[in-house]
Amino acid sequence: MREKMKGMSLMEKIDYLWTYYKIWLLVPVIVGVIINVAYSAYRANQENVLVSAVVVGAGNSDTQEFQSGLKKYMNKTGKYDKVILQTNIVEGELTPDTVTVLTTLVGAGEADIFVCPQNVYEHFSMQHAFVDIQEVLGNQIEQSENVNLTEKGDALIIKNSEYLKKKLGTMYQEVYVGVVFTKKHEDGKKAFVEYVLKNLEDSVQATLKQIEEKKYEAALSAKGINPDRIQKYGFAFHGKKS
Repeated sequence: MREKMKGMSLMEKIDYLWTYYKIWLLVPVIVGVIINVAYSAYRANQENVLVSAVVVGAGNSDTQEFQSGLKKYMNKTGKYDKVILQTNIVEGELTPDTVTVLTTLVGAGEADIFVCPQNVYEHFSMQHAFVDIQEVLGNQIEQSENVNLTEKGDALIIKNSEYLKKKLGTMYQEVYVGVVFTKKHEDGKKAFVEYVLKNLEDSVQATLKQIEEKKYEAALSAKGINPDRIQKYGFAFHGKKS
C-alpha cells in the first residue's frame, strides 16, 4: 500500500483510503457513537428527577441554593437526585414562540410546576393545565395578605416576595405558582409548594423575632404609646431592598 501511495497527492491518498479501507475507518467512529449512546442511556436511568419546574423570567439567576434546599427538604440528597429548574423563558408579552415552548414542555411531561407572572398563568389556566393546589397539598392553605389562592384554586398568588426574587429571580410583583396536571413526580410537586410556603413563613417569623429581640415594642411603650395600639408586621427583605 505504501508503494501505491508514494506518488499520490493528499486528496488522492484520502480517496484511496476511503475506497479500500472505509469500513476500518468507520469502525472507531461507530464504536464511539455506541459508547456515547450507552453512557447517555446509563446516566438517564441513574438520574432520579424529583421535580421539574419552569420559572418564567428567572434569567441568569443562581437557583442552586433553592435546588439544594428543596432536595434537603425532601431528604433526597443522593448523587443522582435532581431538581430541574428551567429558567430560559423570558418574562413579558406572551408571544406565540413562548406559548409553543411552554405548551411543548407541558405536552412532553417535562414541566411539573409553573412559577410565572399573571399572563402566563391565565393562558394555561384557561387550557385547564393546572390542578387544584389544595388537593396537591392535602390540606387547606392559610391565606394571608401576601399569599392567596386564585379564584379557581389552581394556583397560589404570592405578592411582593423578596424570597422568590432572591432564590428564583422572579422580579414581578405577583408570582403565580401552579401545579401542572401530570402523573409524574407527585411527591416532588407537593414538596415544591410546601417548601416555598415554608420559606415564606420562615422569612416573616424571622422578622417578627427580630422585632422581639430589638425590643421595638418596649421602646414605643416607653414613649407613651398604648401597647394595645402596637401591631407587629413581618416583611421579607433582600439585601437593602424592601
